[in-house]
Amino acid sequence: MKRRTAVLFALLLLSILLGAPLARAGDDVEDQLKSDYADKVLTLRHFYKGNHLHFQSDGALVGFAEVGPWTLDGQVSVKRIRVHDRTVQIRGRRVCLVFDAKGKPPRDVLTSLAESNAKDRDKLAEPFRANDVEIEIEFASERPDLDQVLSAMNAVFLKSGESMRDFVPDFWQDYFDQVEGQPKTVRHSSDPVYTFKRGEVSAPRVTHQPNPEFSEEARRAKYQGTTVLSLVVDESGSTRDIEVVNPLGLGLDEKAVGAVSTWKFEPGKKDGKPVPVRIAVETDFHLY
Repeated sequence: MKRRTAVLFALLLLSILLGAPLARAGDDVEDQLKSDYADKVLTLRHFYKGNHLHFQSDGALVGFAEVGPWTLDGQVSVKRIRVHDRTVQIRGRRVCLVFDAKGKPPRDVLTSLAESNAKDRDKLAEPFRANDVEIEIEFASERPDLDQVLSAMNAVFLKSGESMRDFVPDFWQDYFDQVEGQPKTVRHSSDPVYTFKRGEVSAPRVTHQPNPEFSEEARRAKYQGTTVLSLVVDESGSTRDIEVVNPLGLGLDEKAVGAVSTWKFEPGKKDGKPVPVRIAVETDFHLY
C-alpha cells in the first residue's frame, strides 16, 4: 500500500513538473505582451470599424467590416491584453484624433476636450471614453510561442516606426510625406498642370458647390473648423488629385474630400483654352 502511494505521488509530482514549463511558457508570453503593449496606442494596418474584430494570425480579417477614416478607426489604446486558449484577446478604446492647429500632430479628442473651456466637456467626452473595441487574434496551434504571437501582432498592427503612408487613401499621402520629411509625390499625367497666374492662366470658378456633411463623432464633440484641400480642376471643370493640406480630424477630412469631389467649376484657361489648374479650397464645418 505504501509502495502504491509512493508511486502515485511520484507520478503526480512528475506530472506537475512536466506541466510547469508549459504553464510558465504561456505566462511568459502573456507577461511579454503586457510589457510591450499594455497602456500603449496601437495603429491598425486596416482601419476597420466595429466594436469587435476577429483576425487570423496572418492578419486576415475573419468576416466583414467596413473601413473608416484613420482619425476615427485607426488607433486603439490598449486596456487589457491576454492569451486565452488559441487566441490573443485585446480590449481597448478607439482613439479619435483631432488637429488643433496647423503643423501640429493629431491628438486624442479626449485631451482636446479636457483642455477646452466648454462647460459640458465631461458630457461631450463620455461617448469617446466608452468607445471600446475588442480584438481577437486566433492561432492554429493550442499554445503559440512568443515569436508566433509577436508576428501576428505585427500582421494586425503597425510596427514601431512604421509609416502610415502606405495604408491611408491617396488624398492623405502627401500630408504624410510632408510630416515625415519625404519628397512630395509626383502624380504622373499626360498633360501639364498649371497654377493661377494673373494675365497668363485664369483661376477656375466654382459653379456647383455642395456642402460637406458632419461626421457623427465631430457632432458629438461639437468640433468644428476649416479644412484646406489642394486639387486639380481639369479641362471639363471636374476635380481630381485631391490632397489634404490642413486637416481637422474626426472624419471631417474624408467628408470634405467626398463633397469637393462632386464640385463643378468653370475651368481655368490659358490662351483662351481650358487647361488643368491646381488650386486650394477651404471647406467649413460649423454647427451654428
